[in-house]
Amino acid sequence: MVKPALCRLVGLALLLTALLADATTAIFYQPQLRDREVAQAQWPSAFAQVRARGFDTLVVQWTQYGDAFGDPAGHAWLLQRVREAHAAGLRIVLGLDSDPAFFQRQEASPVALDTYLRTLSRRNAEAARRWVDDLGSAAIVGWYLPLEIDDRRWRDPAVRRQLLDYLAAERRQLDGIAQRPVYVTSFFAGNMTPTRYAELLTDVQRSGVRAWVQDGAGTGRLGRGERELYLGAASQCAGSHAHGIVHEIFRQIGEDSAFTAVALSAAEADAALAQRAPCGGDSVFFELRYLPGMATVLQR
Repeated sequence: MVKPALCRLVGLALLLTALLADATTAIFYQPQLRDREVAQAQWPSAFAQVRARGFDTLVVQWTQYGDAFGDPAGHAWLLQRVREAHAAGLRIVLGLDSDPAFFQRQEASPVALDTYLRTLSRRNAEAARRWVDDLGSAAIVGWYLPLEIDDRRWRDPAVRRQLLDYLAAERRQLDGIAQRPVYVTSFFAGNMTPTRYAELLTDVQRSGVRAWVQDGAGTGRLGRGERELYLGAASQCAGSHAHGIVHEIFRQIGEDSAFTAVALSAAEADAALAQRAPCGGDSVFFELRYLPGMATVLQR
């Protein structure tokens, strides 16, 4: 009678060990044009500092933002930064093409939305091929789709189906370029119940794209108790909801239309950076310029 129970415990322990081994501790880097003013000699040591803090992965939020970094000089600059991060021992999850008007464009009619998503897909394919050619696929451990899935627009089943079809198509397309995990982030603002939001995340995961959930601590749209309800629903170990949590290590002080934020105090930052996603999920932090010690390198 003891052996089956013991076998189950051993099996669970092995499963947990495998999950934890597969989990990543990552930090986002959101490239800004003003970052090009930083002395080139500072970047290798900055990335070495990130690695020394225990991060194993750098998530480059985008490789093109509108027209930014799409020109030859901008692309070459960002390519060099990514190479330096990789040389510092950081794995690279590479973001693709980001549209600054995404949140406005996602409100389009179903027909126009379908056309728009096809445009995003085409631009992402162009970006992925360019970076595989220039960086090499061996340096890329994952792809990041630089759109954020909210809990309002995608409540309608028909519109959600368009989103899920798009995500599944992106995964298949990127598999054909370099087969790597594909990630996307999502956030909640009280527009769905926690249970319904968890169902949205399950749908995203079923598309083959891994969902990271922003914890909302920095933006402060919801109080701590409300946020815990959503994060708890999104992080059920027995379900297929969130693949990881994005811990926000900043405090927003401006409106969303003109995002402005400040870094946390040293004690707050230490507490925030000690967080880990439940159930062996990915622990992701946003963003590099708010990391203690980076104020002398990157402007906020």
